[in-house]
Amino acid sequence: MIEKKRFLGARIEPKILGFVDSVAEERNIDRTGAIKILVCAGWRELQLEKAIGLYRDGRISIDKAAKMAGITVSEMMQKAAMFGIKSEETMEEYRRGIKALMK
Repeated sequence: MIEKKRFLGARIEPKILGFVDSVAEERNIDRTGAIKILVCAGWRELQLEKAIGLYRDGRISIDKAAKMAGITVSEMMQKAAMFGIKSEETMEEYRRGIKALMK
């Protein structure tokens, strides 16, 4: 099934247009393609920040944070560490817990 596309017009600052043009030139694509890449990258970053915040506040588990951010648990543990969040659980302990739940 072909996804219906919609038009979006937007006024943006010259600096942001420079980002768009830079991506378009680097990837040899048009501005529309560059905007899509930048929007998707920004969305993933915002989801990661949201997941990290919820995990830091103890509102979700590391695996739920990983799922929200669209990355693996191992990657989420690394990202959390980069944000200065200390985990009480190592990756090996997490794996043992998952194995125990599967029994």
